[in-house]
Amino acid sequence: MFNLKLKIPPGLLVIIFIIIMTYQPFVLLKFNLNWQYMPVLIYAVFGLAVLIIVAAVVSFRTAKTTVDPTHPDKASHLVNSGVFNYSRNPMYLGFSFILLAYALKLQNLAALLLVIGFVIYLHYLQIKPEEKMLKKLFGEDYLNYCQRVRRWL
Repeated sequence: MFNLKLKIPPGLLVIIFIIIMTYQPFVLLKFNLNWQYMPVLIYAVFGLAVLIIVAAVVSFRTAKTTVDPTHPDKASHLVNSGVFNYSRNPMYLGFSFILLAYALKLQNLAALLLVIGFVIYLHYLQIKPEEKMLKKLFGEDYLNYCQRVRRWL
């Protein structure tokens, strides 16, 4: 079987999913939430996503460790402060929120299901292999961090 573990950078994966969401053939699965505050919700979710991602990148840069998700073995420090006090994967959470905001904008059930597909993909082909490597690199410190902080929220 073709192994995709740690192969596709999550940022690129977000772009791929946006393209799929935009051009997927299930246009009949549209829903119309005629809620006057829907644009506010979409911008709020998107803004929160950007804020979370920027905070995570700043935390990595401050710790002077890699932000390359395809090579977790190059991590030089365990980052467990700032936004990482609330989520072990804030960048992936932010990416998921970006896709959620876009799915809400499209108002398409298939697009919402693709957000779930994105999260499942990340869980098994990105996060699990990263966790294995981080456990090997940081041992007990990483295990204690995992006990203290949830994977997503």
